[in-house]
Amino acid sequence: MNQKIKETKTLKGPVVDSYDAEYRINDNEFTAQVLKHPGAVAIAAGTQEDSYFMVKQYRFGIEEDLWEFPAGKIDEGEAPLTTAYRELQEEIGYQAKKMNYIGKIHTSPAFLNEVIYLYEASDLHFVGQNLDPDETLEIKEMTSSTIRSMILNHEITDAKTIAMLYFLENR
Repeated sequence: MNQKIKETKTLKGPVVDSYDAEYRINDNEFTAQVLKHPGAVAIAAGTQEDSYFMVKQYRFGIEEDLWEFPAGKIDEGEAPLTTAYRELQEEIGYQAKKMNYIGKIHTSPAFLNEVIYLYEASDLHFVGQNLDPDETLEIKEMTSSTIRSMILNHEITDAKTIAMLYFLENR
């Protein structure tokens, strides 16, 4: 039987909190470091059939720019759907009349509890961006075949983007 015995917060961070957690698995006890994240969303949205806005932005964790679907962290007390509407407008400047839930992914479940909820937005109208102070984005609308080629050529390595395209193409 797998069971968490206790956990102790070791760090409160701006994005994740770190915990040392004690577990009992198969009658053995051990400590694991677990990072807790409030969750995030990613949104597929485009103005033409089979095309989607992609954003290129700097990612601190790998110190590189990545092409990815618009995405963002869920604020405390915020529902994922609300976050999806907010992030779409903040990052690419569009509001959507409709947002369809596609699925969710776990990014690194061995040590991180982050869940990313995937949505597809439709019936868009432009209202202007509202970027966070730490965001600088390049925006480009791409066809799914271009996104797929960039994935296969290792130009897109972002896991949520790869998963999103898979869901979009296989629904």
